[in-house]
Amino acid sequence: MALYAVIMAGGRGERFWPASTTAVPKPFIRLGCSSTLIQDTVERIRPIVPAGRIYISIGAAQQEVAREQLPQIPPENFIVEPVGRDTSASLGFCALHLERADSDTEMLALPADHFIRQDAEYRSTLRKGIESLAGATAVIFGIPPKRPETGYGYVQAERPQGGGVAWPVRRFVEKPNAQTAEEYIRAGNFFWNSGMFLWKVSTLLELFRHHLPDSYASLMQLRPLLGKPGAEPEILRIFSSLQRISIDFGILEKASGLRLIPAEFDWDDIGNWAALERFLPADPAGNTAVGPHLPVETEGCIIYSEGGMIGTLGVKDLVIVQAHGKVLVCPKNRATDLKRLVTALGPS
Repeated sequence: MALYAVIMAGGRGERFWPASTTAVPKPFIRLGCSSTLIQDTVERIRPIVPAGRIYISIGAAQQEVAREQLPQIPPENFIVEPVGRDTSASLGFCALHLERADSDTEMLALPADHFIRQDAEYRSTLRKGIESLAGATAVIFGIPPKRPETGYGYVQAERPQGGGVAWPVRRFVEKPNAQTAEEYIRAGNFFWNSGMFLWKVSTLLELFRHHLPDSYASLMQLRPLLGKPGAEPEILRIFSSLQRISIDFGILEKASGLRLIPAEFDWDDIGNWAALERFLPADPAGNTAVGPHLPVETEGCIIYSEGGMIGTLGVKDLVIVQAHGKVLVCPKNRATDLKRLVTALGPS
């Protein structure tokens, strides 16, 4: 059974404004690295899944940048969502495309915008998941928590018996408060939900039938329209009727027989500008800078410039970004609220 990978790369470009936009969201910008996050994701997986079996799920606005940055991916492997409807609709739509290529295959679903070190350990973790899929409904890749993070969802799993590698999943839990997050770390069997999943395409569609029957009915209407000339308006109409819900809430939290593989690699979802200091080097005053920056009496700041010099004097714990003729300045601890500003500014 061939393994295919689907890399989810849409987004509205809100959390990394002004460097990111609707047409060029986070997976396609260079955050202080020589390559973009989506380019890194593709190259990390290629030793396991060849380029011909890697599919890229994008929105219509990202077609140009995706094809430009990923010339190794066949043009027919870019799956363009007619409209954004969250991850359940995206992955259901991708499953229909994959079954056209191979009627019964395994599907590895990967976000395009995560920062991952240790590529060999990453592939080792994925291989353990592939080996564990037999007899499981789906495999989830969990991240052992390194801090009491309140911004992530968690997965509780049972330690395997007899030296096995796959942990039976007990439940998904929502973003906890700080005290609960501390308890999760001490318990040793709670993992950050990485958003990386593995299942058979046929199993995923069956899960839709059981847990999201209305969406399943819409997917069955879409199935004969894929590849049909002139079907785009009807595809848009049907796809727009799919329920807007994540794959976690809509299906996985209700499913049984799930298994979890703990990650063996360093991972960060880089949720906002403040995350840059977790993986980029800092100067002796704790400033993390990408692009030209002159700090004077400046501490703990995150500076990103795609243009000219940014000078700072007598400031502390700020995020300062200059890109596309726009400037962002905010306290570092307010970087999670950036969506409010982007909403007030209107479409980018």
